[in-house]
Amino acid sequence: MKTIKRLSILFFAVLAGINTNAQEKKAVQVAFIYPVGTAGTNSVDYMNNFSFNIIGGFNGGVNGFELGSVANINKGNVSGCQISGVCNVTSGNSKGIIISGVTNLTKKQSTGVEISGVANVSGSHKGLQLSTINFVKDHLSGSQVGIMNYAKKGKGVQLGIVNVCSVDDDIFPIGIFSVVKNGYYAFEVSTNELFITSLSYKMGKEKFHSIFRVGIGEHNNKSVFSTGFGFGSIIPIKGNHKLNMELICDDLHYDWKWGDNKLNLLNQFNLNYHYQVTKHFAIKAGPSLKTFVTNQKENGEFVDVIKMPHTLFEHTGEKCKVAGWIGFNAGIVFSL
Repeated sequence: MKTIKRLSILFFAVLAGINTNAQEKKAVQVAFIYPVGTAGTNSVDYMNNFSFNIIGGFNGGVNGFELGSVANINKGNVSGCQISGVCNVTSGNSKGIIISGVTNLTKKQSTGVEISGVANVSGSHKGLQLSTINFVKDHLSGSQVGIMNYAKKGKGVQLGIVNVCSVDDDIFPIGIFSVVKNGYYAFEVSTNELFITSLSYKMGKEKFHSIFRVGIGEHNNKSVFSTGFGFGSIIPIKGNHKLNMELICDDLHYDWKWGDNKLNLLNQFNLNYHYQVTKHFAIKAGPSLKTFVTNQKENGEFVDVIKMPHTLFEHTGEKCKVAGWIGFNAGIVFSL
């Protein structure tokens, strides 16, 4: 992320020295590669309704449609539809549908839809950014969908593996790793009817965060170890009283056996009463709806990997066994 920020700062510094005011309007321009084209070296002085760059063009702006096989570069604003094989670079504002094979770079505000193969970088953005990396230097109003998303502040949704927000405001990050300044980071020690102890780490925001968990239990005098991942949400009710909902999937390893291709999944929905004792300490407890799926067999019969207290439903098929029941969940939470 630091590398992306440095490159973005360099990009904005370069564009800062470019005058963004296009002087005249033209219906059509065609360029092979700047300055070889219908407008020659004066192409940067024209706002075009239609712009076609066989390799790459450097123009004043676009109000309509622009197509380039490699690069579209504009010192003014772009409005309409812009498509390039490699990159679209705009030192003013962009508005409409912007598509490139590698990257879209907008110095000021981009509005609409930005789609690229590698990165979308904007000063501010309103609408949708879809790429491997989405970067908004200042304010986001809309959505970012990619592997890595960054926005300093704003209102909207980030959907990706890594989401970064510099300010804890109205941005809603959904992903595996959500890094939020002054966000929600907590350790939890919990227990239930199956596991003696589970240790969880939570990161993101209270209203939506990721959960990483490990646990230890025992069945038939053998250890059962679990590794899990899920999502949680803490909703304020009144004062220190809160509602905590969690959806978690644990992978169980019976008798410390790893990598044996056995399927033992414990899926659970926890509905907890969460009481905030102090700023950094809370207690929680509540019912838990659990379903267990296994394909582990010995001598042709399914193995009891865990001891289920009772079942609401149970189904045994040829390849797997599924059972469900209502249990409990309780724990203490230490937030950072």
